[in-house]
This record gives sequence, C-alpha cells and structure tokens, in this order.
Amino acid sequence: MRKILVVDSDNHVADLCRFTLGRHGHEVFCVHNGEEAVAVAQNITFDLVVADSMLEGMSGTQTFLALRQENPTLEGILLTSHASMEKIVEAMEQGLSRVCTKPLHPRELVAAVEASLRLSALREDITRMRTLLPLYDLGEQFFAADTEQAVYEALVEAVVGEMNVRLVSVMMLDPADGLLKIAAFRGLKEEVARGVAMQPGEGIAGKVFLSRSPAIFNKADQHRSPYAESLKRKELSAAISFPIVSRGKVMGVLNVGETADRTPFSDADVEMLSIISSQAMMALKNVRLIREREKTSRMQGILEQYVSPEVSNLLMNSPMDPLEVGSIQELTVLFADMRNFTFLVQHLQLETLRTFLNSFFALFSRVVFASQGMLDKFMGDAVLAIFGAPVPLENPCQAAVTAAEKVLDEFHHLRRFWIEKDPIFEKVGLGIAISRGPMFLGNVGSRQRLDFTVIGTDVNIAQRLAAEALSGQILITDRVYRRLDDQFQVRMGSHRRLRGMEFDVMVYALPFGGEIGIASAELEAS
Repeated sequence: MRKILVVDSDNHVADLCRFTLGRHGHEVFCVHNGEEAVAVAQNITFDLVVADSMLEGMSGTQTFLALRQENPTLEGILLTSHASMEKIVEAMEQGLSRVCTKPLHPRELVAAVEASLRLSALREDITRMRTLLPLYDLGEQFFAADTEQAVYEALVEAVVGEMNVRLVSVMMLDPADGLLKIAAFRGLKEEVARGVAMQPGEGIAGKVFLSRSPAIFNKADQHRSPYAESLKRKELSAAISFPIVSRGKVMGVLNVGETADRTPFSDADVEMLSIISSQAMMALKNVRLIREREKTSRMQGILEQYVSPEVSNLLMNSPMDPLEVGSIQELTVLFADMRNFTFLVQHLQLETLRTFLNSFFALFSRVVFASQGMLDKFMGDAVLAIFGAPVPLENPCQAAVTAAEKVLDEFHHLRRFWIEKDPIFEKVGLGIAISRGPMFLGNVGSRQRLDFTVIGTDVNIAQRLAAEALSGQILITDRVYRRLDDQFQVRMGSHRRLRGMEFDVMVYALPFGGEIGIASAELEAS
C-alpha cells in the first residue's frame, strides 16, 4: 500500500482521488493547501503527492519542492486547468513526473499515479542495490553518485585513496566525435587536462583502449615495455594505463601515475583498479538507466497530454523512424459534430464556452476509452475517434456504435446541466456518424510537427455524414451495418450523395437518442 497526499482546495478532486486511488489499494490523505501538506508530512512519509498548480499561498510546484526537501524519494503529479507545453516542460524540469489536466478523470489519474509509482519503485530498487554490495567497501560511495560526472569523480577519489597516488585521469570515449577525453582528474593542470583529446589507437591510452589490455610502467624496467617510445614523462617512477570495461565493451581508460612513496606497481595494483573501475561502471550503468527511464517517463508524460495512452506507448516503443510509423488497416471511425456551436460562440463568454467544451470533450474521451477506442483529435466543436487500432477489437463496429449511444446519453445529461445555468444551451445538439474501410493510421507531417491520425475515404465519409446527421441521430455506413447484431435498432437505409464524393453512399440511421434527440430534431425540423 502506497501513501498518497492530495493537495487541492476542491473537495470534488479530493473525493475523486480518495475513491479512485483507494480502490487501487492506496492510502490517500487530503489537505487544502501547501502549508497543511508540509505539516502533515512531518509525521507521515508519503510516496506521492498530487497537487493543484493554483493553490493559495504556496503553489503546487512549491509545495512539491518543499516536501521533497524532507523526502528526496517523493514523486509528484501536478494538476492544472491549462496544460500548455511550456507548463508541462517546466513541471518536469522541477522534478514532477506527470501533469494532469482538470477536470480530472479516473482513468487518467490512475495511469499517471501508476507511472509515477513505477519510477519511484525503480529508484527504490537502485537504493536497495547499494546495500547488496558488502564485498566492495567502495560500493556505497559509487552508488551515492547521481550523475555521470559524480561517478567519474568518485572513481578518481577511490583510486587516490586506495592506491595512494598523485596522478589520476579518467578518459572516456565521447560518442559524439569518437575521441577519448579526460572526464575527471587529480594532479594535472586544468588547462592541460581539458585540452586532451585523442583518437583510439593514439598515444598510450589510445593503444590500451584498442588492445583492451592494461599496461604497467615502472622506472626500472619501463624501457622493456612495448609502449616505451610513447612515454612522454620519462621521469615517472611508475604508471598504469588500464582499460575501463563494462559488459565486454571498452568505455575508456584509467591512467594512474606516481605513488606517494615512489614504489613500483604490480599485478595486484592492476587487480585493484579492476575492482574499483568495475564498481564505478556498475554505478554509471545505473545512473544512465535512471536518466533514461526519467527521460522516457517525461517524454511519455508530455505525449499523453496530446495523444491517448495507447498511441503514446506505440510511439515510445516503436523502433521505427517516427515519420515511418503507420500502416494501411481496415478500421472503424466515429465522428461527432456539435450542432449550433457557432450560435454559442456568438452569445457566450469565451471562458464559459471553454468550460462547456472541456466537459464535453471529457465525457467523450471517457466513453471512447471505456470502449477501447482511440481518441484521434478534437477539432473545434467536433471529435474523431478510431476503433480497431492500436488496440485490436473483435468487433470494432459494435464497439463504436455502443460508444456513440453512450456519448449521446451522457451528452443529454450534460446538456440538461448547462440548460439550468443558461437556457441558450437548449439549442445545442450532437450528431454522430460511423464509417468503416481501409485507411492509413500513423504519423503524418514533418520532423518539426507530427500528427498521429487516420487518412482515407471513409474518414471523409464519416465527417460528411456527421454534418448531415440530425441532433441525437447516429448515421452508419453499410460496412458498419453489416457487422452489427440484433441488439441495435437500425432503420432501413438509403443512398446519399455526400458533398465532395463522386459516388453514392448507403446510409442507415439509428433512432434518436433520448430527449435531446427528440427536442433537437423538432428544433431543426422547424
């Protein structure tokens, strides 16, 4: 059971989090502001905080940072009514793992919480790993490093401390230009160290890098070394150049020179370097793993603000070039078009209009996701959804029609709610059309701007039919009709010539949905 702290002055949000997350086995605590959150955290250690960005006093981000000072492993989710790209990136840079848009929906909330807790579990695994290296006294020191540079510095400190040497340099291969460069050092001048860059095979370090074999230089016998002519500092009493290897791959070279008591190096010293560098590479691997997971989690968090979780997973896990993601498939599309929206725009304040649209898009998203469909895009007052991919369905046509009926039913309740606020919403209606056929599903656009969407004749047919559907009516094409069972009451079809189409389309209609359909149909008929 994970302890989750919800910081929001909205009791509806608190109740939703308490109920939804409680059902998933989490223990949820709710407070109204940042000051209360800090006070509660004095006595309880939380795994995750969910905070509203617009809290009075301390903001949601400030609250998270204050709590994380006392609990560095704490994960955070920010709630906001305006999830712009700038705000999302800013939140991620502050250490928050997710940004969720209000109004908050259970599915989005659970997905964000589970993703954040998985990241927390990964960090906990790394922390536990530190305690599993009792055979290596330096393990704790290396695994305390949280950046690559910190690992290199810890490696230098370990070599200096364990071998009592004056000169140490860690040279790592830079993948950007393929050169060996000094990442950390002791006993060298700054300008000298920063100016070193050599090709593999160049100089002693470059040759050791390619040969994968360590080289020992002691003053008494260094003239017998195959690298003798490459020695630039003949006055060194002793030196070792050691290849840094991780999982069979040479990552760099560790150069050690001049013991404090000027004693020669032996094979035992090489073995010591092997133990120290192997621990350093284990720590480096884990730092990179954490950074990669954080980067992936951050990118997926940003993606999920714009595409469905299914599409986000598809894009994140695809080995293909983003421009090449996509294929032609037989799919079902649902297009919903709002009636008299232009009238609303002319008579309502924009903030009221935005709130109404958000509530409509929220119910539409909830129903589509519940039917295992994919939300393609919002287009002003219209919405496009896909059934059959990326989540395969046994009967995507039946799922789409079921979703359409559910959307109309919930829209009916939403409309009644808004009519109580303003009678102008009596003029609002919703027409839906569903079509099926071969279409391209995938990324369309350029490397600067991609859109994961569908393209095909049947997409255009669904859009044209939705524009012709009466309020509360569902129009379907013949391909959809032939895949429905007897549970749906479908009226006899007729051929229609749709705008922009060069052929007739066989169209069937489902009865009007509830009061909204009857009232809106009468309104349009008049």
